[in-house]
Amino acid sequence: MIGFGLDSGDDDSRLTRGDQSLILGGSAETHAELQDTALRMERELNRRGRRLGDLDPVELADLATTIDLPELHEIALRIKAGLEQQGRAFADLSAEELTALSAPAAIDEIE
Repeated sequence: MIGFGLDSGDDDSRLTRGDQSLILGGSAETHAELQDTALRMERELNRRGRRLGDLDPVELADLATTIDLPELHEIALRIKAGLEQQGRAFADLSAEELTALSAPAAIDEIE
């Protein structure tokens, strides 16, 4: 997971790396919020013995619910719906195709 904080009003450069995350920039408050989210995600993934990139959309939606991240839950559901509409498997899509499916307008474009 890559998190970008775009609201920094100071000259500080903030960078945090986790096992499965990278957080760049942001105000001190935003960066701390992103760190907290990444930490919750990594703890839950470690508890499950999984890597983020290995989760299918259903598992990703479940993870998002568990760590209270509704935005990620919505993305996972959009990907799942797009895969179902296309009749394709998660593992068969490229990163670019998955990114396109995760966009809010992706479902409308598929129909």
